[in-house]
Amino acid sequence: MVDSIFDLPPAAEFAKRAAEKRAEEDARRQQLHETGDTQREELINSLLHANEVATEEALKRVSVLVRTASDHGLNEVLINRFPTEILTDHGRAILASDPEWPDTLQGQPRTLYNIWKEHLQPLGYGLRVEIVDYRNDLPGDVGAFLFWGAQAV
Repeated sequence: MVDSIFDLPPAAEFAKRAAEKRAEEDARRQQLHETGDTQREELINSLLHANEVATEEALKRVSVLVRTASDHGLNEVLINRFPTEILTDHGRAILASDPEWPDTLQGQPRTLYNIWKEHLQPLGYGLRVEIVDYRNDLPGDVGAFLFWGAQAV
């Protein structure tokens, strides 16, 4: 008998086993998604209700980032990344390149923008923001990039 040579169970058994594995993987992905959503909500709350950012400390960190980037031949560096949910319009103004996009900032990102405006812009540093990722086809995170050199003129 050919079946005993290969010692294979019926194909339906493998199909059932594969379906169970897919269901387990789907459940695992759903769990990760739910965990990620919870963590994202916590991050948003912490950024919206953040204590005042210490200007001196923020400027020291930016200085290290700029020096390191420049040492590597770069003329821009990501200085902040935050969820679009912090913005009053969830990123619409940034996507539309609206010059009034800073008006949509809240919490820590607003404080960091003010630090740039007061301390870094007068030194010739530019600030560029863009949507750096998407979640469920909607804007997910904003990246704030500090730049210098030819771009800043």
